[in-house]
Amino acid sequence: MNPITQYKWEKRVLIFSAQSPTNIGYKKQEQSLKREKRGMKDRDLIIYRLYNDHWLDHQMKPISEAEAESIRHAYNISENEFSVILVGKDGGVKMRKNDIVSTKELFALIDSMPMRKREMKEQDGSQY
Repeated sequence: MNPITQYKWEKRVLIFSAQSPTNIGYKKQEQSLKREKRGMKDRDLIIYRLYNDHWLDHQMKPISEAEAESIRHAYNISENEFSVILVGKDGGVKMRKNDIVSTKELFALIDSMPMRKREMKEQDGSQY
């Protein structure tokens, strides 16, 4: 039932959890990532948003409460705090924070991963 599992080996998933989209931390996090669409695309990064009263997939389409609960359970996400979780292509949690994550920090973490290094090497033939 966890919709994120369908992206295993295909996408990296960033999960935002906040009480509502008006949460200050959430708004700042969202703004910083909107400016980095290309960097997110290059890193195969998509975002799921979980709020207390509604839940959105990476296309900003609603998901069911059962799917949201499945995500919360799978990644141990509380409804009562702002959190950012990065799920790698292998399905494992690569980062968990209860604060805003800069795109620089996020991209540096992803770029340090062995799978991402292979992707970059394949994209341009350089050595990393």
